[in-house]
Amino acid sequence: MSLQTIAAAAARSLPSLAGARTWHMALVLGLAPNLAMLLVLPFYIAARPLSPYLYLLTGLLALRAPAALTYLLFPVVALIDLGLVVMVAFHLPLGAAIQSIRYMASLDLTSSIFYLVVFGLFVANGFAIAWLVNSNRQSLRGATMLPAILVAITVATVEGQINRPFLKQAAPTFESALSINGIDTADLVTRGRNVLFVMVEGLGALSDPAHAAILTERLQPALDTGRYRLSSGHSNFSGSTTGAESRELCGQWGDHTDYLGQVSYDCLPSAIAKEGYHTVSYHGFSHKMFEREKWYPRIGFRESHFLESLAVDSDRFSQRCGSVFMGLCDIDIGHAIRHRLTQKSSERTFLYWLTLNSHIPYVPKQEGSLRCGSDAAEIANRRVCELTELWVEVFDSVATIAKDPALPPTDILIVGDHPTPLWEREAAEHFTPHKIQWHLLRDDRDGPTEG
Repeated sequence: MSLQTIAAAAARSLPSLAGARTWHMALVLGLAPNLAMLLVLPFYIAARPLSPYLYLLTGLLALRAPAALTYLLFPVVALIDLGLVVMVAFHLPLGAAIQSIRYMASLDLTSSIFYLVVFGLFVANGFAIAWLVNSNRQSLRGATMLPAILVAITVATVEGQINRPFLKQAAPTFESALSINGIDTADLVTRGRNVLFVMVEGLGALSDPAHAAILTERLQPALDTGRYRLSSGHSNFSGSTTGAESRELCGQWGDHTDYLGQVSYDCLPSAIAKEGYHTVSYHGFSHKMFEREKWYPRIGFRESHFLESLAVDSDRFSQRCGSVFMGLCDIDIGHAIRHRLTQKSSERTFLYWLTLNSHIPYVPKQEGSLRCGSDAAEIANRRVCELTELWVEVFDSVATIAKDPALPPTDILIVGDHPTPLWEREAAEHFTPHKIQWHLLRDDRDGPTEG
């Protein structure tokens, strides 16, 4: 094809590119579906790299479908848009996110006003775009698509660049809090201590040293006993909570779907169980969530306690905590763990505690110790302050367990599962991106003798 031919074709296309119908389509299908998210972008983090293109493709389909069908197509795409935002916020891989749909019945989504409002806004946006498309069908049909495509690309690029500092980046190397501290089967067998491993929901790495010290100081009662040495640091992460469990317990990137295919897996609980350790897990939510009742035994937990079994003890677990993730209260789980470790002190035990109550959306503590929301608040940002109060409760429980005179020599590791999934940009700026926090209390007492 000669240059003259190309030039002639370009000249013929210029009128259509400059026409009102073409730019009308760019506004209706390229900009309008994303306008609301662009307006809140300075205040909220909502990663949606595919959504502008999904709306554009849905618009093309809607123009060829009956008008009534448009009122179904766009609300559905709006819900997919919302689902992708949630998936990225909670660090869920696509496969795990799709699988998570089956667990929706375990959640009480109606208990969160924020979730209900966001859900309603996305669906309303879908209906609004459907109405806009139906109202402009004649002018949109036959219009040139290139400007609409360019607008969608621009929206996705702008959103991506503004949100990039807060989005998950590929970890340069694998690491875990256990590997950083040299805790493996050989180390545990040699030291002969019990292990209390606490995985704290949503505990990211607070970037302000004064804020991080709020949690560290809660472990001071344990240090005052003279039994422990405290160290702390940051670690890489990948995935959501089950990704963190794969990272720490099995020493690899992955998620729960990697442990559903076989009868057993070569993970730390399995390895130390073979060395005579009692491997125990506690979690205040349902065993059905992410099929933990199936894969926990496969990675080596010989004894597991979930909402269903623990709630039978109505005296110890009389209260419930949380909203969407309504379950047992972390403080009550902490009491149960203290009892378990001190009453069976002759057993070598690896006890894993996955906390619950700081899962977003959370329920703030009433009259908490950090005085959140007041002029005297220890952390000015209310969201970060309220979450820290929930983490403080876990750290207080750990300190109470650690200082109990009846506790046998026990190393205690506290680690976040993934960075805190905050929507508000101002709140997210209080955390070091792409990192989680860990704290290790090394017990310096002599371990139990081999018997």
